[in-house]
Amino acid sequence: MPDEGNKPVRGFALEGVTVRFGRVEALKDLNLSVEPGEQAAVIGASGAGKSTLFNVLTRNVPLAAGRVTVGGRDLFAMPARELKAVRRQVGLVHQAYNLIPQLSVGMNAALGEIGSMSNLRLIKTLLLGPDAGLTARVSGALDRLGLGEQIRTRTADVSGGQQQRAAVARLLVQSPGLVLADEPFAAVDPVTTDRVIETLAELNREGATLLINLHDVEVARRFPRVVALREGGVVFDGPPEQLTEERLGEIYAGETPGSVERGPEDPEVSGGVTPRKQDPARRLEGRDGLPAR
Repeated sequence: MPDEGNKPVRGFALEGVTVRFGRVEALKDLNLSVEPGEQAAVIGASGAGKSTLFNVLTRNVPLAAGRVTVGGRDLFAMPARELKAVRRQVGLVHQAYNLIPQLSVGMNAALGEIGSMSNLRLIKTLLLGPDAGLTARVSGALDRLGLGEQIRTRTADVSGGQQQRAAVARLLVQSPGLVLADEPFAAVDPVTTDRVIETLAELNREGATLLINLHDVEVARRFPRVVALREGGVVFDGPPEQLTEERLGEIYAGETPGSVERGPEDPEVSGGVTPRKQDPARRLEGRDGLPAR
């Protein structure tokens, strides 16, 4: 029998998805589909459900209702082996970078291949460094992001913008079919933002589907499709040209787009100045929201 997890993972669909944290409904009967090769920006006020949407797509929170298909397969009905294979095809970029500061920039980028490594190869890579083939891929990825000279520099010793680019280089090494970027620009400068957007666009041109959570509406307007969430549901889905000031007023309802104040559902911070808050979704991160069958 063929390994279902080896099928390409790019498009996805959410049908009537509801997610609850106690009495709070983070997503309410949400319907959203993204076709393979699309790129879309997701916007919305604090607590709108943006981060919960991403946690659903990585099966890190349980569903109260609904169905999620990734690559045409039911994400929440997958056995553990198939789920692991699917997750290898999903690339994640976070505001917090999720790098190992004690390792070099090059080694952090090399870990983009960790999901496809055997245990023996992983140990060899960590002890002896990447092999020639992986080293070439890492060098190419870092060069694309202007980090070639930092390949051997300890990650803790480079700037925040360089760390964000290192996280994107790790994504290039991974070469995923679906990219989920959760507030990747909130704490970096405009030059880094432009470079990262271009790199993500290159991945998209190479076939990857791109979904990106944003608080900056002007950055969101640079994407061909904008999806807006409010109170756990989709209230806008279309081209940026239709995102009028009146629509933005309905989406944000009194909250300034790009505001640094965050609600309990969204833990990231804009500009890196507001203290991080622990929320129910983050407590589940790294674990299945539903036991694998």
